[in-house]
Amino acid sequence: MKLRKNIGELDSLVRLGLGFSMLGYGITKKSNFAILMGSWKIAEGITRVSIMYHLLGIDTLDDELNLSGTKELMLNPLENIAKVDDTE
Repeated sequence: MKLRKNIGELDSLVRLGLGFSMLGYGITKKSNFAILMGSWKIAEGITRVSIMYHLLGIDTLDDELNLSGTKELMLNPLENIAKVDDTE
C-alpha cells in the first residue's frame, strides 16, 4: 500500500504546532501518551501524510491557503481566487 501526501500546508503547520505543544507537555508531565501523540502529529506535519485521512478518504491539499510562495490566496473554497502580482 503506497500512501501519497494528503495534508495541505496550513493543516501541516497546525499539526506541527500542536504536536510540539503536546510533546512538550508530555515531557514535563511524564505522560507517555502525550509524548506519543505529539510525536505522531509532528511526523504527520513533516511528511504531510495522514493514515487516518487516507482511511477516511480526506485530502486537504487543495482546500486551504497556498503558502508556497506563488502569491495566491484562496478566499473561498468555491474557486474565488485573488492573485497578487510582484512584477509592479
